[in-house]
Amino acid sequence: MKIQVVACDVDQQVPAKTYTIEVSDGRKISKDLCEEHAGYLEDLLEELEVSGDESEPEPEPEAAPTVPVRRAAAKKAPAKKTAEKTAVPARRRAKITSFAEIEASKNQ
Repeated sequence: MKIQVVACDVDQQVPAKTYTIEVSDGRKISKDLCEEHAGYLEDLLEELEVSGDESEPEPEPEAAPTVPVRRAAAKKAPAKKTAEKTAVPARRRAKITSFAEIEASKNQ
């Protein structure tokens, strides 16, 4: 179970509300403010509501639950294909020869 607590960005007082201001030129700011620090924004919002300058507010889209993204497992390189009929050992052993065989090969 997760509990999310929003604290004021200025003095870390709880509870706080998130205020977002977006300007038509693309600037956007979002702040979490308690009642004390958000007073001027609340006054401005009330003033706009009373004067009727505010157009119909757009409903905020509800946040979809976040699902952790699972990455696919790393692919392993395919095994090297070997000839099925003639299996070659991965490492060949050196031929073992006796002293007699060495001497015999010298005399030839």
